[in-house]
Amino acid sequence: MDKELVKKIIGKYGVNLYHKIQGKRIDRKEERYFEARKKMYGSLVAPGELVFDVGANEGNRVKPLLAIGAKVVAVEPQESCYTKLRELFGNKIAIVTKGIDEKVGEKELHIASNSVFSSFSTEWIDTVKEGRFNDRCWNKTVSVEMTTLDALIAEYGKPSFIKIDVEGFELQVLNGLSQPIRYISFEYTVPEQTQNAIDCMMRLSSLDKNIKFNYSVEESMKWALKTWLTTEEMIEHVKTAAFHKIGFGDIYAHSEAADRG
Repeated sequence: MDKELVKKIIGKYGVNLYHKIQGKRIDRKEERYFEARKKMYGSLVAPGELVFDVGANEGNRVKPLLAIGAKVVAVEPQESCYTKLRELFGNKIAIVTKGIDEKVGEKELHIASNSVFSSFSTEWIDTVKEGRFNDRCWNKTVSVEMTTLDALIAEYGKPSFIKIDVEGFELQVLNGLSQPIRYISFEYTVPEQTQNAIDCMMRLSSLDKNIKFNYSVEESMKWALKTWLTTEEMIEHVKTAAFHKIGFGDIYAHSEAADRG
């Protein structure tokens, strides 16, 4: 129905009321997300412990991490996003305006029409723009200074948890890490990026052969499995048709070999 016709039918008051109701629904949804994230992260990180948020975007994971008392290093190379992080959190967090790669250097960041889909991975972009994200466009690139997880650890200390959300660039991020971390999460996209998820688990397994895995579905922030799986068990699970139907979420790795802090 034409927007102007709708306005004529329900009037200015009706339009304002509609937007107010929609706004309240969005606020309640965000509040549920916040509480779920706080509960999940609170089970992984103790107050005062260090966390790296790699791909922090505008901070929807920073907020619950701060709420549980974590010390946060937010890594975000997009200017619009790290500007927002500064506005929201100020000196409560450390902000690194670089990308994370397997080595120090420079790389082209492909900026999406929605900042959450910006990526360093042309392979990921080529895969998803023909399918689930065919309504998105990546029509701008910027050159970004790249660092590594090892370099961040050298500067800020060893974190208890690293959250990685980098749109298909997860393996390159993990390739720049040379020691086990107690908890790491990385986003998965299946079936398009099944092999990438497997490669990420294999990389983490090379740092700790006894590492265990679990995952959460989409934005649920709840454990999908009652027990944590070995690398081999999780790889077989990721290959199943049932897992492919999920679409996306986060895989978590737990290394008991890594000391806290």
